[in-house]
Amino acid sequence: MNSKVKTVSFLLLSAFIMVPLYIVLHEGGHALVALLCGAKITSFSILGAHVSSVGGVYTSFTSSLHYSAGLLLPVLVSVLYMLCYQKERAGVFYRLFSFLFMALPTFSILAWILVPLLYLNGRAPVGDDATQFLDASGLSPLLVILTALLLFLLNLILAWHKKIIQNYWLTITRKN
Repeated sequence: MNSKVKTVSFLLLSAFIMVPLYIVLHEGGHALVALLCGAKITSFSILGAHVSSVGGVYTSFTSSLHYSAGLLLPVLVSVLYMLCYQKERAGVFYRLFSFLFMALPTFSILAWILVPLLYLNGRAPVGDDATQFLDASGLSPLLVILTALLLFLLNLILAWHKKIIQNYWLTITRKN
């Protein structure tokens, strides 16, 4: 099989695996907090990308945690994966999948920069996790922006340090 065709095929396969996995982790984060608050999960959908629950006892802290858990669980799992990444492994699929496993949760952090900026201007999307987090927590949108920016940069630094980004680049730009 041609090297470029193999690379594109493995990249598509990685995306095909990673997108539903990200949705499971995102919605799983919300579900986990709901369960910890005593709620009952009534539906969990990957295709619809949502989780529903009834009941539970929520405080402003646990409500805030509920809204942020959709970001935090995928990012935490991604960080754990990056810490276990083996930069010497040369497999094409491994390098491509590892990049997407880092990139999808890391770049989803950017919504936690954009939405608080919109929130400051009264234009935040209603129902968005970051909007609901800001409403529930009462935290300053500027603090959320700075925290998200720091988390984003730390993830990129870790990915660079572990050579995930460099190995991805070498893999997709390989000539043979």
